[in-house]
Amino acid sequence: MSSSDTPSVSAGFSLNASDYDKAVRYNIHGAKRLIDAMPGPSYANMLDVGCGTGFSTMAFVNRFGTAEITGVDAADGMLDQFRTKLAEQPGLEVTLHAADVLAMPVPDNHFDAVICSMAFHWFPKKAEAAVAMARPLKPGGDMAIMCSGRGAEHEFRQILTEIYPPVPQWIGTFDLVQRDIDEMEVYLEDAGLEILDIWMERRIRRVPVEEYLTRMRVVASHLNAGYTDEQLADLDAKITAATNKAAGPRGFEYTFTKLYAIARKPD
Repeated sequence: MSSSDTPSVSAGFSLNASDYDKAVRYNIHGAKRLIDAMPGPSYANMLDVGCGTGFSTMAFVNRFGTAEITGVDAADGMLDQFRTKLAEQPGLEVTLHAADVLAMPVPDNHFDAVICSMAFHWFPKKAEAAVAMARPLKPGGDMAIMCSGRGAEHEFRQILTEIYPPVPQWIGTFDLVQRDIDEMEVYLEDAGLEILDIWMERRIRRVPVEEYLTRMRVVASHLNAGYTDEQLADLDAKITAATNKAAGPRGFEYTFTKLYAIARKPD
């Protein structure tokens, strides 16, 4: 999903919004697993933070039948894609806000559920983001988060490290976005929430090189800020060549790690 405190991130996601769902099929599957893990049995209303194109909202609606939905995302382009989906969901009452997680125009203690699927890792101030997400949650309400887990895609990180010259802004992003179970526990507990479950899902994926690189271009294009078109073409050629070299007969093999968390606001 897409949301951040930095304009360049939201601009990057807006630019690639029409290609987003096609590039992140594993995230879409993961969002369903996140929603399936929520205790329920029902939620009268829900806030989706970093709602992006709305695939997590749709998974939530499909499971719980909730009709009152609020979505917040910093990328206007992603919200436009969400609105297109909503045209096919006439029974929903949906309010969408283009806003940063730390400045969400939503009421305190209002929502029975707050979800954040594949957006939390892009928030630079993660502890503050957890507090901001807990604020609109009702006492007794549930929060569900899915984000990038520690150690994800270290194979691609190695490629970026070894090409010449290395790509520091891409390499540094791994440490910015990835978190482990103990770190998420601290964020949620410091936000005043009771942890119901936190777990890590680690898988080995093998996909065609171009499929992998297409996903990276879609979800991380903002990391190319400052490059000229010529520099971008040269960098892309180097990364493509190095990834092809690292690939095997079954495609490029990489570690796909997702961190999941379910927490509750005490009554």
